Order: sequence, then C-alpha cells, then structure tokens
Amino acid sequence: MDDYIMEQLVFWTQVGKSDGFDVEHLMDTKPSSCSLSTRKFEDNDDYPTMIVLPARLGIHKYNMIQGTNLQLSSIEKLNKRSSVVCCCYYITLVAKDPASGGSLVSFQTKFVDEGFDIKELTCPIARLKYGPRDNSEEEEPEDDCYQLKLPDEWPSEDVFNNKKRFYVMKKSELRKYDWVRLYMEISFYNANMILKNLDLSKLVIMKVAVETEENVEPPSERLKARNAVFYIRYRYHPNKAHGNKLPRDRVAIVKRTIDKNTGSLTLQFDGRLSKTLL
Repeated sequence: MDDYIMEQLVFWTQVGKSDGFDVEHLMDTKPSSCSLSTRKFEDNDDYPTMIVLPARLGIHKYNMIQGTNLQLSSIEKLNKRSSVVCCCYYITLVAKDPASGGSLVSFQTKFVDEGFDIKELTCPIARLKYGPRDNSEEEEPEDDCYQLKLPDEWPSEDVFNNKKRFYVMKKSELRKYDWVRLYMEISFYNANMILKNLDLSKLVIMKVAVETEENVEPPSERLKARNAVFYIRYRYHPNKAHGNKLPRDRVAIVKRTIDKNTGSLTLQFDGRLSKTLL
C-alpha cells in the first residue's frame, strides 16, 4: 500500500471514531485531497438556512422515534464532506427540552444531500451527543416500505376525496404537527434558493393531504406512517405586494420514508414541481 492511500486510510479511520462529528483536532493532519471542512458558530451568528432546515429535520426524526418534543436552540458546529454524487453534513447543535423545563441538551445529526431534480435528504443519525449509540448505519435486510412511489405531477382535487387513500389534515393538526411545515420549507428552499431575500416565514399552508398504502384507523394515524406522501398546497407572500393580487398557489409533494431496520429518515421531492404555480 503506497503512502497516499495509507495517509487517507489513517485519516478517515480517525474521523470515523466520532462518526464525523468531532474532528477539529484532525484538521492539521488532513490530507490535501480530502474534501472535509469544518465551521464553528457563535451564539449570535446568523445560521445559514441550508443548515437550519436539516438540523430541524434531525430533531424531528429523533422526536418521532423517541416520542419527545425537542426544539432547536442553537447550532454549534458543522462538518461537511463533499463528493461528486452527494454532500454529507455533520451538525452539532443544542436542543431545548420543554418537558424538562427548557433544559438544554447537546445533539448530533447527520444528513446526506443527493440528487438534482429529484432530491433526497437522508438522516441516518439523530441522537443526544452524550447518549447511547446505535448501529443505524449498519447493513440490514432491505426494508419493505419503499413501495409507495413519489408522484411526478399534482393530481386533480377530486382524487383527495378518496378517503381510503388520502387523509386531509385539519388546521388544528397543522399547528400540532409543525414538521409538515418543515417538509414544505425544505422543498421550497431547495427549488428556490437562488431567489434573493428568500423569507420562509412568508410561506402559508393552504391544504395538506397525506397518502399511505394502508387504510389505517383512525385516518389521522396516517401522519405517523413510515411510508407516506404529503401533498402540500401553499402560498408564498413576498416582501413586496404586487397591487391587490393574491399570490398564486404553489405545490410540493414530499415522500417520507423511515426505514424500520436502520431508523433512517428520507425525504424525497421533485425540485421542479416545487416551482409549480396553480
């Protein structure tokens, strides 16, 4: 084995000991060809949207599996590893636990961003930094929850009347399950990040329908399905009003998959569809 390969092997072995999160002490010995970068944040930093969204997604995954209600408080650091096919982000953050009087906990999450028109965001790690480790990224038998496919177009409104296939969320549920808004924000941002002064607070959900393969009871249980497609109709109110015209409706279709073997959460969506105006 030549020196170049050995140098790479030793470095990535050291990185793997912390699952890619605590690598600052290794950066001085990083091989020049390694595409690993690190960034620390201060409390008063303006965190990039492209990091805040997956940080919230990691917390959402943890909350779904653990039955908790952690909330993002601040972001401490980001490690990024890039390749020609994907980018891996390792985020260390601080989460707030309302159930414990707002106590703060250190949290780690990893996500993989891949694809161009059809985007996939996968979160294989979402955990307390000082909690137990799992084997979520080990190879497992293929899961059976990938049969529901991501649609390539928005269906007619009549389709949503099929209650055996769809569940239309109530307004009160949109407030309770605020992660639906997170799905919309991720889809919208990835499709429109080149727009200037993008303000996600200007997004307003108009309607959400959830499709699953199983006809579960009560129908609201579809929101907890491992394999589900969310049809989100929304509006974007820009900072400058255009006369008295209301913004046109936009659409996003987001497929969520939670692998029952590994626990990985994957969001899949068509970035081109997220630009569609109705």
